[in-house]
Amino acid sequence: MRVPVYPQDLIRNRGFKSLSKQLQEQWHGSTSISMADAQKALAQGLGYKSFYDLSETSKVCQPGEPVPPEADVRQAIGSAIKATLQPGDELNLERLVNDLPLTNLVAFKRVQVSHGAGYSLLSKLASGAQQGLIKEHIQTLENILSESGSLRDRALFACMLGALRSSEILSARMHYGVAVYGVKTRDTKNVLDAIPDRHRSVFKQYIKSSKLSDGEYLFRAPNVPGRPLSSNALMKICFSWARKANIDAGLLTPHSVRKTTDNYADLMRKISERLGHHSANMSLAYAVRLPTTSSTAS
Repeated sequence: MRVPVYPQDLIRNRGFKSLSKQLQEQWHGSTSISMADAQKALAQGLGYKSFYDLSETSKVCQPGEPVPPEADVRQAIGSAIKATLQPGDELNLERLVNDLPLTNLVAFKRVQVSHGAGYSLLSKLASGAQQGLIKEHIQTLENILSESGSLRDRALFACMLGALRSSEILSARMHYGVAVYGVKTRDTKNVLDAIPDRHRSVFKQYIKSSKLSDGEYLFRAPNVPGRPLSSNALMKICFSWARKANIDAGLLTPHSVRKTTDNYADLMRKISERLGHHSANMSLAYAVRLPTTSSTAS
């Protein structure tokens, strides 16, 4: 059993951090407990080896991961706390565990919303949020990044909206004064061609202000000349955007942004048609496990 924990849960005074603080403050035993011990016990109760394990795993935690029953989680937390008790410690363990507001965690907030919203608009929005980003998220991000004044972040976001993969964004270089990325079908392709029209002026501003030379990476690692931005650094940038936009950090990835674009939807449609997949007969075939046929077949 493991409760999904997201980067948003590790923000000060929120999520996991707030639960750890409450656990420490409500620990009325014969001896006190440190914050580190409280975090360790809570992390183990949530199914992790340690707080470090929890922290590292949260960086790659995917949206929509299953959430164990609350009763099972509380029992596991109680067992983890009991294992840390020293001889002579006396705690009202049941009360301590039951008082922990697990809904402070993103995972349990989702469960609470999905169970209480019925078929209302809130339920639909919650369902969409669990599956990934929605258009409203994208608009919020555009506004926040525009106000930030960071040309690099706005150029990165423009590339994501151009339906470029992370590998294409991070490997893009300047070539004869033009930003290009590699694709399977060709050696290079102009980054600007992929970017939506409304974001091209910002992208050009970034190129101009960065004064990149031929061969240099479009997005460079900080303080490391000649090295591209790492995928881990790119994820941290996405997490920082999510915090500013008050979006679940587990939902915001370069791929999830890419999936919201019209270019991505068009690409998937073309691939489906090229493979002879048609939504109606494919769905029926998968349901009854029959061979699939083209809609044009007699």
